[in-house]
Order: sequence, then C-alpha cells, then structure tokens
Amino acid sequence: MAGYPEFQVYEVFVQSTQLSPHTWVGSIDAGSPEDALILARETFLRREKAVSIWVVPADQIHGTDYEDPDFFAQETDKAYRLTSGYTADNARRWRKYKRELLDIEKDFVKD
Repeated sequence: MAGYPEFQVYEVFVQSTQLSPHTWVGSIDAGSPEDALILARETFLRREKAVSIWVVPADQIHGTDYEDPDFFAQETDKAYRLTSGYTADNARRWRKYKRELLDIEKDFVKD
C-alpha cells in the first residue's frame, strides 16, 4: 500500500550493564531502525534495566551453515593451546614446589 512503510524483522540485543556483553533477547517487526529501537525498548525492557540496545535487520545477519563442518576445521594442530592436559599436572607440580620451598625455608631457619 502506498504511504505505509515496509516492515522487516529486526533482531534485538540488550546490554544490561556497561561491563556485560550484548545478549540476544528476541525479534520484532518494525518499519525503520528508529521504530525498531522504540519497539524493542517497550517490548523487552518494560521490567528490565539496560544501558544499550542494538537492533539489526535479520536479513543482514550472516552465519555459517550447519552442513559445512569444514568451516570450523582446525588447519594446524593447536593442542598446545588447550589447558586440559595442564590442569591436573599443574596442581601436582604446584604442591611439590610448595613442599620443596618449605623444606628450603626450614634449612635456613635455625633455632
């Protein structure tokens, strides 16, 4: 119809504090980004506090395809970046280091 804006879907992201990330809270239909901000505020922040709202046209969000597992394939072995092998061994090493340190301190302290 003439004179009416074309509505589109906007995804809404809200930031509750300045230190927190923006989090997706839902979708709304609006005729413009300005209207989307107002509708997002009225829809998602009636009872919640926030410091920032983002509205993004849903057709502007680009994502990966679930049918393309190669996209996330590791090109090189980066196991050295994983902490899984270090956690238990580090605790054992730390306890050994503290015991040795206490033994050294005993040697230096004479009564």
